[in-house]
Amino acid sequence: MLGTFITEWTDGFERCKQIFASEETCRKFADKMVALARYYKFDGWLVNVENHIEPEHMPQLLEFVQYLTSEMHKLDPMSKVIWYDSVIQTGKLKWQDMLNDNNRMFFDGCDGIFLNYNWNEQKLKDSVKNAGARPHDVYVGVDIFGRGCFGGGGWNTNKAMEVIRRVDLSAAIFAPGWVFEKHGAAKFIINENRFWSLIESYLHPHGVKQLPLCSNFCQGFGVHGFSSGKKMMNKNWCNLSAQQIQPSFSNKQFEDGAKQKMDRKITDGYSGGGCLSFDGSLDAGKTHTFKVLMTDTECTDAILISYSVKTSNQVKTELYLQTAGPEGQIILTDTEDASKADKQTITDYGLHESEKRADMPAAVFAPLMGTSITALKEMSANIPNSNGWVTRYYLLTSNSLGGCPRITEIGLKCSSENEPTIYNVLLGQIMVIDAAQLKDSMTQVTNLTCQDITWSPPIISPNQFEGLVSICITVKWKYAGDASHYDIFVKGVTRSPNENIELSVYEPVFVGRSHSNQFRICHLLVPQKTEKHTLEVMVLPTNKAGFQAPLSSVSTVKVNYS
Repeated sequence: MLGTFITEWTDGFERCKQIFASEETCRKFADKMVALARYYKFDGWLVNVENHIEPEHMPQLLEFVQYLTSEMHKLDPMSKVIWYDSVIQTGKLKWQDMLNDNNRMFFDGCDGIFLNYNWNEQKLKDSVKNAGARPHDVYVGVDIFGRGCFGGGGWNTNKAMEVIRRVDLSAAIFAPGWVFEKHGAAKFIINENRFWSLIESYLHPHGVKQLPLCSNFCQGFGVHGFSSGKKMMNKNWCNLSAQQIQPSFSNKQFEDGAKQKMDRKITDGYSGGGCLSFDGSLDAGKTHTFKVLMTDTECTDAILISYSVKTSNQVKTELYLQTAGPEGQIILTDTEDASKADKQTITDYGLHESEKRADMPAAVFAPLMGTSITALKEMSANIPNSNGWVTRYYLLTSNSLGGCPRITEIGLKCSSENEPTIYNVLLGQIMVIDAAQLKDSMTQVTNLTCQDITWSPPIISPNQFEGLVSICITVKWKYAGDASHYDIFVKGVTRSPNENIELSVYEPVFVGRSHSNQFRICHLLVPQKTEKHTLEVMVLPTNKAGFQAPLSSVSTVKVNYS
């Protein structure tokens, strides 16, 4: 994720006069940008100066680009500072649509250049020559709205991408929001999938390289909100902070006419706003393989793996890990043997190793059972199975794997043993973590406070909610670990904010999910009391490894009112 520095036209010209007045002023400004990147965890900056620069300020502009690049590399050696093809060496605003001597000074001073959109194939070929050993640092602009862009954008974006890849340059895809802005919300998912499928073959997905790997495949929106397989919220919502790792593969992985497909579902889910859905028609004794995630992750001495599924009858589901070494495929079977519970070697993490099936040609491991599952439930509040969802856990050690193999792919196998079947399988979450992270699962939030409390009559149908008042509260806290999100509950309300049903005041009710260290509870209906009444606010963290702190020890803060 890059931050954007942009100045335009007359206002931009005046601002640039101030920023680039001297080496001191331009460096101070760059230092502030580095501080912003550190705070917001930007991966770098796009520098877009779309206004004339005074010739006497050009040395400072170049110094700014070079200094910002250098300081960002100190913050993060993998960061990128990209120059937009706009101002040339004389200070004039003159888009080149290629890399040449007019803009090379900026290209040489940073990590790459984002070319303007009005290029042609010859200009790209010339850019390749001018880039020397850095052709992939030239990002060819592709405007999806098609304004002067090769191919016209939109559904013809693949034409521009084909030329870019043919000359072996990188691409900068601008304004993919065209799908929604041009075609609206009614068929957005269908149109979005159509758009990306057109250019999929020209894109280079990058697999997750480090643990933990945890995804519920939430796209950052939904019609419900789910937690541990339970429907916690019953309304439309959108929060891009909730978006998690998406599948690396599409249905193009299947041959034409294949009796299987992978899709997304938002009417059911294990966590977040939905899940993946796998459908197919199986002959007896056959198996369908679904590639889900591309990875490039090296196993540690011990890894804990889990996946949550909801299956139709007569179908067997197994997660597989493809490795780069001689181990080949590791199969995590769904078959349990209760007679072997707790008979495997117990590890330093308080869990047994998963049983490795000796009668199988591949490395096949059985799920954890018995006291290992009991121990996991004590560590985390989100272990229980519910609403048809089943979560299976596996602890694999370097001893059982014969080393620490590199995982290159994760997917799902669906098979039918005895008879043909039409199936539907939902995959709600995948988790692969270093087992050492289990020790972090008990951490609760601290310094929990309630601020900016306001009261009002019910904002909707006040006569319908006689005896109730509306309260708004800002909740803030601190957390020592690295959280994925926080679930906020309130005890002491008599009506659910999610389903408009009556509740016991002793029943904690889910009011929302936060991806930062604060949350605003808005217009929660609470009993109007003449005597003292207490609301209890609870914040339950889920760490990056996907484990939720136990509800039994959750941090709380009380709001007393009368």
